[in-house]
Amino acid sequence: MSESKIARYYVESANPDGASLPGVPLGDITQEQFDALPVWLQLSIDASPFFRKTPAREPSKPTTKAEKE
Repeated sequence: MSESKIARYYVESANPDGASLPGVPLGDITQEQFDALPVWLQLSIDASPFFRKTPAREPSKPTTKAEKE
C-alpha cells in the first residue's frame, strides 16, 4: 500500500479560532482528497491562511564560516 502524497498541509497555529471549510478536514489533505473536492472548494483551501501547498519550513540554523567551506 503506497502512501498518498500530501497536497495541502494544515497549519494549526494559523487557525487559532478553529475555523473550517465545509467538508474539509482540519488536517493535512492528500492529493486524492483534494482532487475529489469541487473546484470552488479547492480555491477556498488555497486562499485559506491555514492551509499551505508546501510543508512549513523549519527555522534555519546559523552557519559558521567553517561549515560553509
